[in-house]
Amino acid sequence: MNMEEGKIEARLSRLVVVDGHDQQFIQLREAHPRGGKAREITMVIGLNEAAEIRRCLQNESMPRPLTHELAYRILGQLGGRLQEAVIHDLREGTYYAELRLEHQGTVLHVDCRPSDGIALSLRNRSPIYILEKVFAAASRED
Repeated sequence: MNMEEGKIEARLSRLVVVDGHDQQFIQLREAHPRGGKAREITMVIGLNEAAEIRRCLQNESMPRPLTHELAYRILGQLGGRLQEAVIHDLREGTYYAELRLEHQGTVLHVDCRPSDGIALSLRNRSPIYILEKVFAAASRED
């Protein structure tokens, strides 16, 4: 299966921030389920990524740019655009993702952690996709 096949749009459905812990949780839900209940995946993310995702959801900026906002600004200054983030694999409990960046008519595929891809997609209002095989693998790992 190539990465364009089985690409399912997802939306952030839940952000769980647990005070005093390094591990936080996000849940992504299928945006347009085809009959039945929308599928979901839950992943553990770091505290800094959770804080950035929260800032994106609340449309907040810091007085000085933090890492995700800096990356977003650099991309814009260089004339690029974030097309989408794609969560494309799940191996041994670890999710894998990539950013698809468009620059001067070329699409660049950049490996990233899913939490970083989600944060940048939220900041940029770009879609998030999960491959069908990831939903299938996640249901086997539950």
